[in-house]
Amino acid sequence: MKKNLLGAIVIFFVTLAFLLVIDDISKSKSPQPQSTVNVYEKGQQPEMVTTDHEDE
Repeated sequence: MKKNLLGAIVIFFVTLAFLLVIDDISKSKSPQPQSTVNVYEKGQQPEMVTTDHEDE
């Protein structure tokens, strides 16, 4: 009786782990949001201001 219960518990957790892996794999196939990258030509400057002076 104890052996059957232990076997059932092992089968339950192995099945649960297998289903979680399948779920994770199916979710990872969805497209990931892509970040945008701005590429500037040589000599171009981005629309950003940097101030680098100290007050005296």
